[in-house]
Amino acid sequence: MKHEKYLTILLVMCLLSYFMMVNLSMTAVAEDLSNYQLKSDVVRRDALIYDLRNSFLEEKELIEYTQRLTNLDYSDCEFIVNESKTKNIDPFIVLGVIKRESDFNPNAKGAAGERGLGQLMDNTARPVAENLGYVYDPDKLFDARYNLKLTITQISYLMNIYENDIHKVLTAYNRGQQGLNEYIESNNSAVSDYSAKVLRFAQEYKEDFHKFSQKS
Repeated sequence: MKHEKYLTILLVMCLLSYFMMVNLSMTAVAEDLSNYQLKSDVVRRDALIYDLRNSFLEEKELIEYTQRLTNLDYSDCEFIVNESKTKNIDPFIVLGVIKRESDFNPNAKGAAGERGLGQLMDNTARPVAENLGYVYDPDKLFDARYNLKLTITQISYLMNIYENDIHKVLTAYNRGQQGLNEYIESNNSAVSDYSAKVLRFAQEYKEDFHKFSQKS
């Protein structure tokens, strides 16, 4: 009987030891996983901070470059960059349009009544302004910020209509949507002198910006 009792006690002690070892092993594994997860979270956090920092610096450099290029107020250049980003438009395309239309002159006025940076006509500017909920006043087209808002909104609208076909977008901006249709019928293509010129400006500015940012 004593022998069986000792064997039972010994068996219980062995089982307790086993469960204690398993528990310690599981705790160690959990701690290792926890440490690994913590390190992974730190790496992801640092990568996000690095990406955000680089994005901020590049955006700042682009605003400074835009101001140097256009001689517009810093806040207006900041608006160009941010509004283009919000509407998912290449800001260099916007700069190309403004260069082609007004040579970056907010007070430019065309022979047919085009006004401001984007040389907007009344029949284009009025519906865009009203759709935005703005009070329309032709003289406000000489206000850089007002004109930029309408110009970039119109480009964004055309991007959606023509599914980002940039030559259609630019030719329609220049000629109107009906004018684009007539141009395509006559030329079997949406590529126009206007669209090609704007894209040349955009590419030139993009390359110039990369040189500018490398020097900064």
